[in-house]
Amino acid sequence: MPQVQVCLWQNQYFMRLEAGRVIKAQGIKGEVKLACFLDDSAMLKAVKQLYIGANSYTVEHIRCDGEFCYLKLTSVSDRNAAEALVNWSVFVDKESIPLPQGRYFVEDLIGCTVSLSSGKVVGNIIDVLQYGAADVIVCCDSDGKNVMFPFLKDCVSVDIRRKTVTVEDTGFGEVAVYED
Repeated sequence: MPQVQVCLWQNQYFMRLEAGRVIKAQGIKGEVKLACFLDDSAMLKAVKQLYIGANSYTVEHIRCDGEFCYLKLTSVSDRNAAEALVNWSVFVDKESIPLPQGRYFVEDLIGCTVSLSSGKVVGNIIDVLQYGAADVIVCCDSDGKNVMFPFLKDCVSVDIRRKTVTVEDTGFGEVAVYED
């Protein structure tokens, strides 16, 4: 799972997400190939500034191909400078990544209270498992046991500001898996 950095700058906290890892230098003009950790690498096209190690870089150009992105950074002018970045994690400011309606960062879901539409509290989200067909929400109930259920857009509503997730009662008992 990608890392999250919480940074303090000018008495203000902000969050950086690990967007990927530099896997190789690309060509001789300082471009790098990035293995992207986001659901859709095209989400990085809006990013103008990124962070590698303790350094900040301005994105000159970015092109995406599947789960990979090719980045040209302003202060990386040749292959040697690009090779020095290989194996480093790339972080971006969370606010610089636009999310479509109905999409959420996993970090925003962690800690949300899950309730059924009837009002019964299921527990708090402790993890989101991503297996492909549907993400699986993992909650910890009041007894300390885990409850897992698929995150199905038709049956789940999310309010990030209130840190709440509401699940339709209908069918919840059929799809929820309770840990012993």
